[in-house]
Amino acid sequence: MFFSLWLLASMLLDALTPPELTFYMIGPAIAPAVIVAGFLYWLRIPPLDYAVVFGTLWMVSEMVLEMITPKPLSSLMAIAAVAPLLLAGILVNVRQWQQSGPRVQPPSAIKTLQNSSTVLPNRRPL
Repeated sequence: MFFSLWLLASMLLDALTPPELTFYMIGPAIAPAVIVAGFLYWLRIPPLDYAVVFGTLWMVSEMVLEMITPKPLSSLMAIAAVAPLLLAGILVNVRQWQQSGPRVQPPSAIKTLQNSSTVLPNRRPL
């Protein structure tokens, strides 16, 4: 399965990048990332961790492609490299926000104690 995804990604990147960057340069550049992603999928790590690792591997692959290409890649490639990490960060923050639950308001008795002028029994006068 990951071999066919690697082949598809290599061919798609070959079509989207400048003609100087060929399939034979793209394939070996993204192969390590696909191998690591396949291994982590086989280990069945949690989906959120997998998304963060995959986004990082994708960004590293784009950096390698940027280093080996004779011409600079377009700005859209940089955006496409950073997008998975941004989406994973948004997902982490949304999950944290959903799991935090509603904020608990203090009971009204505590609010009235702060405004009272009587000394509480457990306080010692100075």
